[in-house]
Order: sequence, then structure tokens, then C-alpha cells
Amino acid sequence: MNNNNASHQGTLKSSKPSKPRSPSSRSSSPVNRTKAVEVAAQLFLRQGYAYVSMDEVVRVSGVSKSNIYYHFKNKEELLQAVVQFWIAQYESELYLLLSQRERSVEERVYAFLERLSAGIEHRNFEGTCPFVTLYIQAPETAFLARESISIFFRELVPMVEKLFQQGVERGDFRKGIEPGAAASLFVAALEGSLMLAGTSRDLGIIEQSARTFCQMLR
Repeated sequence: MNNNNASHQGTLKSSKPSKPRSPSSRSSSPVNRTKAVEVAAQLFLRQGYAYVSMDEVVRVSGVSKSNIYYHFKNKEELLQAVVQFWIAQYESELYLLLSQRERSVEERVYAFLERLSAGIEHRNFEGTCPFVTLYIQAPETAFLARESISIFFRELVPMVEKLFQQGVERGDFRKGIEPGAAASLFVAALEGSLMLAGTSRDLGIIEQSARTFCQMLR
């Protein structure tokens, strides 16, 4: 009888609902992760990756240290997340450009550069090109972040190539243009104009460079 009772009690104990997660676990939500990444993305460009501590990200973001370390075990993991954040921002804009086939290629390029310039102005010219800035700042041990930036640039040229191919097919650009070669040159010219715009604090350089480039393709 006692054995049956003990067995029954054991069954009851095992059927009890599991304890609720601790408050810190419950608050380790994607919202907290996103907030930490967005703040780190701005701090890394403003102050330099080496000069931003995890404690400062905690202070500025308002996300607790336990929550940040729940998502990122160290600053290099946070850097990788920041790189992916910027990649997502740029790729969404580029995919939008490719989909707007009813507009001329030049119109789409200028619209993209206008949004790009607005972002640069909003962050007060800090990291005119986030990818180059972060690649230079990233330590040698940040393999994933550096490789992600390299992959982004390797994949950027084919995306621009598709855009220029549309320009040739639409008659925006003259026949005989090699879209791949033009895309490679455009990306190089864009990065150069971003660097010049940052050093001179003149966003007009970006648009003027693009307009001159497009005129050469007509």
C-alpha cells in the first residue's frame, strides 16, 4: 500500500508543470537583441570598434548585461551581428532597386544614393561606408565579421550587374556595354566617392560621381 502511494506521489511530482523561466530569460527577446545591435552599430562607427566596450553598449542601449551576453558571448560576436545588420539594410535597398523595373535605372540609382546620403548625414558622416570602416577596425581574430564583409562586396557586383543589364535592355544605356565590367567599376567609383564625401563632408560628391558614370554609359 505504501509502495503504491509512493509510486503515485512520484507520478504526481513528475507531472507538475515546469518552473517558469526566470525574468532575465523571459526578457532575452529578439527585441533586446535588435536594440543592442542597433546601438552597437552606431557606437562602432562613431567611436571606433576598439574603443567601445560591452558595458557601454549595455549603458546606451538600456539592455541589461545578462541579456546582451545571452545573445553574444563576446564583442566579436556582437560585431558580426552589426555587420549582418548593415548587410540587411543595404541588400533590402538593392533588391528594391532590382524590382522597380518600371523606373529607369538612373532614377533607381539616384534614389538609392539619396537614401544612402540621408543615412550618412543622419549619423553625422560617421562611417560613410560602414563596411569599409568596420573591416578596417575589426581585429584579425574577427574572422566571421571580416569574411562577411568580403562576401558582401563579392555579391554586390553581380547585383549591380543585373541592374545595368536592365539598363541595356531598356535602352537606358547604349548597346555594347558590358554590365559586369561596368558594375565592378561603379562599385569602385561609389566607394571612392563615399570616402571623398566623408573627408570633405560634401554629400554632393556621391551624386555627381554617379551622374558622371551614368552619362558615360549612355
